[in-house]
Amino acid sequence: MKKKGASNIKVSVILSYLLVVSVMITGLIALYNNLVDFSNKKVRNEDTSELIIVGNILSMLYEVESEQDLLTSEGAEQYYAKYDSLIPAVKKNLERLKEYTDDEIRKNKLDSISLLMKIKSENLLDISSLLDSISKSPNIIRETDSRYVPKELNRDISDYLEKINISNPNIARSDTIVITGERKSFINRVRDVFNAKQDSTIVIENKTLVPDVEFRLIVDTIINKVIYSERLDLRRQREIHTDLIRRQEVMSQTNRMLTSQIDELLKNIEHEEIKKSLLLISERSRAISRSQNTMFVVSLLSIIFAIIFAVLFLIDINKSHRYRMQLEQSNKRITDLLSYREMLMLTISHDIKAPTGSILGYIDLMIEEKDNKKSNFYLQNIKLSAQNVLQLVSTLLDFHKLDKGGWQLQESEFSLYSLIEESTNSFKLLADKKGLEFKVENKIPEGMLCFGDNYVLWHIFSNLISNAVKYTSHGQITILANTHETDSKTVLNFAVADTGEGIDIEDQEDIFNEFKQFIKNNNKGEHVEGSGLGLAITKGFVKVVNGEISFTSTKGEGSEFVVEIPLNVITDRDKDRKGFSKYDDLKDVSMLYVDDDPVQLKMMSEIVQKKEINCTTESNPDNVLGIIDSNNFDIILIDIQLGDKSGFDLVRSVNEKLRDQNVEIPVLALSARSDISISMIQAAGFKDFISKPFNFNQLYEKISKYINSSFINSSVDYNLKLNGVSALIEFVKDDIDASSEILKSFINETKESELILKNAIKDNDFVSISKISHKMLPLFRMIGHEKVVGIMEQLERNKHVSKEDINYLMNAIEYSIEEGVELSSHLINK
Repeated sequence: MKKKGASNIKVSVILSYLLVVSVMITGLIALYNNLVDFSNKKVRNEDTSELIIVGNILSMLYEVESEQDLLTSEGAEQYYAKYDSLIPAVKKNLERLKEYTDDEIRKNKLDSISLLMKIKSENLLDISSLLDSISKSPNIIRETDSRYVPKELNRDISDYLEKINISNPNIARSDTIVITGERKSFINRVRDVFNAKQDSTIVIENKTLVPDVEFRLIVDTIINKVIYSERLDLRRQREIHTDLIRRQEVMSQTNRMLTSQIDELLKNIEHEEIKKSLLLISERSRAISRSQNTMFVVSLLSIIFAIIFAVLFLIDINKSHRYRMQLEQSNKRITDLLSYREMLMLTISHDIKAPTGSILGYIDLMIEEKDNKKSNFYLQNIKLSAQNVLQLVSTLLDFHKLDKGGWQLQESEFSLYSLIEESTNSFKLLADKKGLEFKVENKIPEGMLCFGDNYVLWHIFSNLISNAVKYTSHGQITILANTHETDSKTVLNFAVADTGEGIDIEDQEDIFNEFKQFIKNNNKGEHVEGSGLGLAITKGFVKVVNGEISFTSTKGEGSEFVVEIPLNVITDRDKDRKGFSKYDDLKDVSMLYVDDDPVQLKMMSEIVQKKEINCTTESNPDNVLGIIDSNNFDIILIDIQLGDKSGFDLVRSVNEKLRDQNVEIPVLALSARSDISISMIQAAGFKDFISKPFNFNQLYEKISKYINSSFINSSVDYNLKLNGVSALIEFVKDDIDASSEILKSFINETKESELILKNAIKDNDFVSISKISHKMLPLFRMIGHEKVVGIMEQLERNKHVSKEDINYLMNAIEYSIEEGVELSSHLINK
């Protein structure tokens, strides 16, 4: 195992390194591919060149436009010359733009720009020519009107003007008057270009003025007046202006269209560049995101693999450690088992050898003894020795079941008060014999009914009380039983305190271990026999019923054991009811018992005959189905071990037979095996399970549980039909007075005896119980009630009697009194 564990760790280490390296290599390759993809995502030179070219075109055009001068022919010529010099460069750029695109729409736009520039160039040339024509072509018509006065008068005026300090007598003013014709439409103006017609007149008039204030002085003395007028010949000029305006409009439209086309082209290219830039940014972001995801996945996988293999390493290490611990525990367990086996063999050999020797000795004495009294004494001792052997075997079987965890609870209704009374009363005589003060405080309500395994509880109570009596030689034993509520549950508190030897502190940790008997002698130095299994079994039973056990002990002062057990209290039942045991009347019940052991068959037959059960026994499993065909049974009992055939196989055949007959009969299993559970039994087809060895009451209770209800909960009336009180007056039935006197005496004496018996039972006065039972026995023997007689005989001999039997007895006595009263009244009326 160690070598295999080391090999597993080595494989895990190698595999972990390979996986981590594989993940890292895969991650690096993916990361490299993402980086290459990222580096390839960049702006193309062609994309930037388009923007640069369009920008150059615009800058050149704006530069020309900023210097335009269309007012003179010289400015127009310069404008045209500069514009014309740019056309080759612009056309070259436009051709380059065509090369960069495959879009036909864009190519058409570039062609339209070229055409517009050509049109603009032609317009500029025409405008330049028109401006030159305007500067050279006008015809001026001049008219002069002069009037003269004598020189003497003119000289006098001049002298006067000089005298008043008019330095510049010839202040000239030129007025131009344009006579505009009617406004015409564009089409009429174009027509007028070809049909010359004067539509406006320009009149230029030059005048020489003097100030108004002076003019008033000289207005009457003007000697000389010269009127000079000029009139242009504008016919040709009008044609040139019209053409110029048209050309300017065309050029203006061309400029607008050209600007619009170039702006649209620029916007489209910019829009495309923005889209490409956004797409590039998005692709680069995705590349970066993929790289980040790759790094994250690689890191995460590496961490996960590291954690997984770390956990695997820890698991392997813990497994190795656990195997080592298990091996050590197994070795210790084997050592303990060997020790326990040795102790068990010693215990069994001693505890079985002694009673077996007693049994053989008494049997030999009985063979030679002729005295019946001595024979009865020998039989009682044989029975006691056999009970001791059976008790030891039962203890070992119980311990085996508990040790394997295979104990199955056999739950039924029971009176907790009566169970505690039975358990404590069975040890009172032994305590009295040892001179111990035996105090019992049973605070359980008498009417409390519980549902559970009373056998387990009886074992717990009996083991604790038995140990207290066994290890206490003087002083007292105190037993306290009460209940308390905890978390809506009723909990039984059962405590047993003694003034015995006590337990050493160092031994208290192992007190519940099997085959541990720390006290070999009581406080008188007397040797105490024991198997060392009592407390181990007690703790196991407490655990089975979900209880807790604790103890306190002081060496030399005594011990106290406390048990707390949750109870399943029956609350929906009449707790004050009176009646007889539910298995008292089993008369005429028909039962089939199958077992391969003739001794068991004979014993079972004798046991059930006491309840007048009709029992058919069979040792051969092959005959069972035929017996079922020819008989009607109320219940069938089958032992699990039937030689070559198993009881599990037989029950399947029996159930099939019953189904074919459309009959439902309960089939119960019997076995002494400790590995049998109730679930296994029911799965095989059995209704229930009776564990061997069993006592009479356990057997009767199981039978009563599954037979027809007519045999359950029998009433008092039926049990007293045997003879009844009328048997007391059978021999004087013809003498009414004598019969009445006998009945009266019986009624009075029985009432008095009943009262004494009740008080004695209440006070646990066993001497009085024995005396009153002895007194009442003859009358009830005459009445013929065997059950009552049997109980009274037990009480007479100070034997233990259950609470149910006591209740049965008191009810039977009370019924007999009522029967006597009714019979006496009948005789009187008769």
